[in-house]
Amino acid sequence: ATSRSSAHLEPPLRSAHHLQCARVTPRLDRTKRRRPAMPANSFALARVAERAGRYDDMAEFMKARVETGRPLSSEERDMFSAAFKNSLTERRQAVRMAHFAAETESQDGRSHNAELALGYKSKVVAELQQICNKVLALLQERLVPSASDAETQCFFLKMQGDYYRYLAEFSEGEARGTVAEGANRAYSAGVQAAQHLLAVHPVRLGLCLNFSVFQHEVMRDTGAAISTARTAFEQAAEELDSTDPQYRNDAVMTMQLLQDNLSLWEQ
Repeated sequence: ATSRSSAHLEPPLRSAHHLQCARVTPRLDRTKRRRPAMPANSFALARVAERAGRYDDMAEFMKARVETGRPLSSEERDMFSAAFKNSLTERRQAVRMAHFAAETESQDGRSHNAELALGYKSKVVAELQQICNKVLALLQERLVPSASDAETQCFFLKMQGDYYRYLAEFSEGEARGTVAEGANRAYSAGVQAAQHLLAVHPVRLGLCLNFSVFQHEVMRDTGAAISTARTAFEQAAEELDSTDPQYRNDAVMTMQLLQDNLSLWEQ
């Protein structure tokens, strides 16, 4: 890019007006030439942003990486997931706290403060929805259609289900039904893709865990949640002793979460 900039020839100058234009134009041209280079460095920049705790920036850098159209490595895939999850986590917590504050202020007779809290909650929900919609667009338009193997397909379908689930947490009425159905479709498609993976595979187990949580918390179908979690746990248990050590630790942790949920739901 530097050699191209230095080789750029300015047009002949005939007046003060032309001189001004000529001085400004090359700067604008150099700026335009730099921008397409950003996606080539976006993964490295995302790692820097992660270390700096700048998760919104991290998410934007990984978005740029996805938009290059090149397949993601497993490390890049994990970075993409972590970027948007971290960007969302604080906002999800903020929405819950704002809702709690509004309820507390209302109960104490401070209606004005309650309205302020609800207004702040709406602001954060709008940010949350924007992030979720951004991720879902990347998943639906690029990542899920281009997934070339069962693990990648399962990973992105799980992520798609997760972000519809996050939207459902703070949606109401018809909108909630729409995003809940989107989550159900994505998770169900992921379960089908996961049949080509070992039952102890971390992606398959993680999918089943999140799907069961969705069924319990969003769909209010505890019976289906128990069935999903119980099936995943029992199938993984059959393979655990003979599984590859690289899967064992992750499998054991996820199986423990499944078991903890089953203990609560079966009471």
